[in-house]
Amino acid sequence: MVDSILFITNAFPDTASSHRGIFIKKLASLLHEEGHRVSVVAPKIYKASRLFEVQGGVKIYRFPFFAGNKPLIEYEKIPYLKMIVYYLSGTVLAIYAFFRNRCSLIHVHWAIPTGLIGALLRSLISKPLIVTIHGSDFRLGTTGSGLIRRLFLYVCRRANHIHCVSKVQSKALTELGIAEEKISTFPMGVDRTFLDVGKAQDRIFREGPVTVFSNRNLQPIYNVSLLIQATPLIMREMPGVKFWVAGDGPERERLEKEADRLGATGHIQFLGRVRPNDMADLLSKVDIYVSTSLYDGTSVSLLEAMASGCFPVVSDIPSNREWIRDGENGFLFPPDKAELLAQRVIDVIRSRSLIEKSRKENLRLIEERALWSVCMGRVKEIYEDQLYSVSHGTK
Repeated sequence: MVDSILFITNAFPDTASSHRGIFIKKLASLLHEEGHRVSVVAPKIYKASRLFEVQGGVKIYRFPFFAGNKPLIEYEKIPYLKMIVYYLSGTVLAIYAFFRNRCSLIHVHWAIPTGLIGALLRSLISKPLIVTIHGSDFRLGTTGSGLIRRLFLYVCRRANHIHCVSKVQSKALTELGIAEEKISTFPMGVDRTFLDVGKAQDRIFREGPVTVFSNRNLQPIYNVSLLIQATPLIMREMPGVKFWVAGDGPERERLEKEADRLGATGHIQFLGRVRPNDMADLLSKVDIYVSTSLYDGTSVSLLEAMASGCFPVVSDIPSNREWIRDGENGFLFPPDKAELLAQRVIDVIRSRSLIEKSRKENLRLIEERALWSVCMGRVKEIYEDQLYSVSHGTK
């Protein structure tokens, strides 16, 4: 039985309405509901965020590092001086939270940067360290500078167990020399609310204008500009289509100007940041889900759209291929070809039966592989196995 767990994470909701790291909050809440004590250590990004608070029984400790209201993912270059403060402040607070709450296990989210804090903490104690690799950390750890790659590999070697969210990641880790038995592969979970939406859609064939939707953050890695470029191409063939772009980020102003320059402003509605609790209702009104991302671990946004009955049209990148079979339960397109994205969307609209055909398969996939109940079972199994191994001296 796992009594007390320490999460160390690079992203966690900064306020009650924040979406940053919302799936980490969901996992912590589910563990708390099952009787575990959960403490979270995360960086303090915004001035409005509290240094300490309790949300739904989960204790949250935030360490300051002069973030300047800017998440690390928005920096074009690594802010090395800030990162020195990040690691010093984060390590001290993690040590305090660990001993203050008598934790029996450490679960780090993102091998880079927070994995190093977890690895340092593990060197001081004899408790299990589990590391979940998401997306940006894997990309940095496998394509970044030599120093970043060495730190990434150090964290992976120090971990008792590694949770990868995609097969692409687990395959790469084994090629780097990490033992296969040390790795588990499954996505972060999808709330059943989305599946309920999808099952309701299965009984309703919507008439009227088609709605195309994107909800990736407006940052360069998510390549939302490609959808803006594809919009006028789609409108030439299908003038009644509606485009909703949710999310926020440093690229928003540039994307709005690009839409205006292409004459697409009247067809695209920028929704801004959507509250997590409102996303399922919004997806219930969507026909086609588009993700133009250049890189992903396993996109929870994609899984939520699949669960909600939307037809996925997503970039042809390795992690998306694990979930989408082109022409069967969705479409794939090269992430640098606006005209091919446009053609894929047009193909779906011209054959609305594709939406109905894909829906049943996607609902089955999510129910079997991605619901929180499934993922929680895997997480708890890892915890129990690692605690047993450490207590019996087998690891």
